[in-house]
Amino acid sequence: MHPHKRSVLFILLTAIFVISSALSAAAYDDYDFWIQTPTGWTHNTQGLSADLKKQVISPDRNAFIEVYAAAGNNPGLQAIADGMEQGILQRGGAYFQNRIASRNIMQDNHAAIYREYSSHYNGNRLHAYAIFTYANGGAIVAIGVFAESFASQYQNLVRQSINSLRFSPPHTAGTGTPYGSSSGTPYGKTNACEKMVGKWRWFTGSQAEFYADGRMPGNGNHWECVNPAQGKVKVIWSNGKWIDNLTISADGSRVDGQNQIGNRVWGTRISGPAQPSSPQIQQVETPQQPRPKMNYARKIRGNLAADWRLAHGSLKAGTSDHRGEWELSTVSGTTLRFTDPYKKGQQRYRVKILTKDGQVVEERVVGMSEHITVSPGIYKIRLFSEGGYAGWRCEWH
Repeated sequence: MHPHKRSVLFILLTAIFVISSALSAAAYDDYDFWIQTPTGWTHNTQGLSADLKKQVISPDRNAFIEVYAAAGNNPGLQAIADGMEQGILQRGGAYFQNRIASRNIMQDNHAAIYREYSSHYNGNRLHAYAIFTYANGGAIVAIGVFAESFASQYQNLVRQSINSLRFSPPHTAGTGTPYGSSSGTPYGKTNACEKMVGKWRWFTGSQAEFYADGRMPGNGNHWECVNPAQGKVKVIWSNGKWIDNLTISADGSRVDGQNQIGNRVWGTRISGPAQPSSPQIQQVETPQQPRPKMNYARKIRGNLAADWRLAHGSLKAGTSDHRGEWELSTVSGTTLRFTDPYKKGQQRYRVKILTKDGQVVEERVVGMSEHITVSPGIYKIRLFSEGGYAGWRCEWH
């Protein structure tokens, strides 16, 4: 068996026996939640613990999603999250080994804790996302895990599924749901909100980018799908300072609508899939270039080092090291994985990828990690600090 398949499957089976006791509550038979899971994954119904209500596994067993529910009084979000986390660790569950981010969020109008983890098991690196909350009379926990070597295949699918967790019927009027959530449109079916994913020219003259999981670059920016059949979306800027209610055109080239005070707002598409057949990790539409003759990476400027398969360095705003630049030559399509080397999620930096002649291919802000796929070619890659100081790291295979 492939080593990644073995490690993920083993940990998945371990989780079945540890989470029920970690929740420390009675079995939750009358649970009410909705979550969307990828098409083609196996729904396991055999040998599950009393509190494990849903378990789906990728065909190659390198990723899985689980939802647990246990009835009882609300002990508080911190107790739910910490109890689950410690219970799994004490019983040998590997995927909560290293917590790299934790923040309070609202999940379908319910207070929740969102956490991100990394771990090692049997020589393999794993990544996990989890949402801990209390709704409809019980603790509910959604977990998604994937092998990091398969991140380009599973990261967005797993994160998108976890973020789709809902506690009210999907067709309830006025319920805004992020892209990919339980909205009556399963993966692979028509969802006009999918057309929002990509890069847009906003009416203000700036650029806006919309990711498949509801995220956007910029502090406090995100978007939601309000009506998937009609392509109606809500864009929230700066944690609610401005709220745009928009409708996507049939061809996915334009959005129009009003903000919360009635002013007209609009955007026109720059790039990105207008109508993807199913959710995938975002691919960058890179311009066609002559195929280079060799692979290499070299430093151009800044406090950094660049060699084939690894580039890394640091940035400090207000100094001569506020910017770094390196050159990448790749003879085949390559996925670049930009990360926070400290794995704390407390810093941000901006990545700008350009062709050799200066045409912008992609620009993205990195918190914990971002994957960007480029076509064969020669690229200039520039890094900028989004705060005071930021360490950065980029790996590829």
